[in-house]
Amino acid sequence: MSMSFAPVHAVDIETRGGPKIKSEDGNFEIGFNARAHLDVHSFNRDRENTEFPLFGSQLPSDEERSGFNWRRTYTTLTGKIYGLNFKFENDFAAGSFPSSLRETWISTKLGPGQITLGQFKPYRGMEELASSNEITMMERPSTSSTGIYAGRQFLIGLGYKGIIADKLGYAADVMSLANAGTPYEGISYGGRVFWVPFAKEGDTLHFGVSYSVDDPSPKSLPARIVDIYGGRRGISKSLGIAGASARLSGANSQSTFAAEAAYAIGPVTLQGEYANAKLDNTHSVGGAQKNSHVQAFYVQASWFVTGERTIYKKERGAFGKPKPISRWGALELAARYDLAENMAQGPGADPCRTRTSKCEVQVITLGANWYVREGLRFMLNYYLTEAEIGNAGSATPNRTDSPSVISFRTQMSF
Repeated sequence: MSMSFAPVHAVDIETRGGPKIKSEDGNFEIGFNARAHLDVHSFNRDRENTEFPLFGSQLPSDEERSGFNWRRTYTTLTGKIYGLNFKFENDFAAGSFPSSLRETWISTKLGPGQITLGQFKPYRGMEELASSNEITMMERPSTSSTGIYAGRQFLIGLGYKGIIADKLGYAADVMSLANAGTPYEGISYGGRVFWVPFAKEGDTLHFGVSYSVDDPSPKSLPARIVDIYGGRRGISKSLGIAGASARLSGANSQSTFAAEAAYAIGPVTLQGEYANAKLDNTHSVGGAQKNSHVQAFYVQASWFVTGERTIYKKERGAFGKPKPISRWGALELAARYDLAENMAQGPGADPCRTRTSKCEVQVITLGANWYVREGLRFMLNYYLTEAEIGNAGSATPNRTDSPSVISFRTQMSF
């Protein structure tokens, strides 16, 4: 009788940054992470104006916009089995399963890049691809799924990305206009290219462009643009819906071009993005169907008072946040100006369905972030907002809605 024994491979167990188990040969790895974002808001409605019909925050409402809400409660499982990577992420604050699923995919190296299959974010811009644990303000700007890609943050499909010569990043995706819990209908496709002439801590320059087309079906996620002013619990303002005036054979897609630029120098980071989206058949003029162009842009600056330097993450072409260098933590101050408008709105043209001359939202956000230690951050945002819909005729006053909001977040993660 003979006996043989298979070799037993040792494993390493790490706890820093979340529990992780790795095999000694590197072929197996599994990790667990979680995040919780608890927000509290103080919402100040705009005063009523008797010169024109009320709208936005001026309208009486039973909805309580001030108070607490769980913005996110993520649990994330990541790992690797030989050359296959995977991620499974659920947000318990987002409702019932499976619509609560976030990034859920498998990926592997293919040629010079990486191919991904599952549910993930389309490759659409710098701030959109930044982690919610690392965004500078509590909410993303209008150039993201908070505005110009409303409701289409996570889609299901196929993506490919890579980096050439450690300076030129590229990505492309073909996806269904669906996320978990919705029918797999409609199609979205696009890509992104970014160039990083130099990237080292405290001295990083980034340029990028992206283009995408969202072509929905009757049951898929719609191609629409909705800007929310006043933070997460603020007012939703429609800037146009593709196909709203289309006949049965009419087009109802959205095509979007976006450009981005950022420069991190020492403890200061400057960043901005511009997007222009064409929405098909949003309205009609004289019985003829018309398209809309919606433009959105933001400029943002942040400063680590305590001297930390923003980290650049080339694998996603976006910035992350550094670890505090002081026992008292890191303090970051930030400011952002954000604008979105439907440029087709005017006398005789009404893509925003307001019957007025203008359709524009502006937001100034002032922020302070205290990184107490790794995995614990407190965020304070003050929003000065204005939705302007112009006038209903030359003899009528311009209509504006200007609420202000203070929001505070306790962010914990590992």
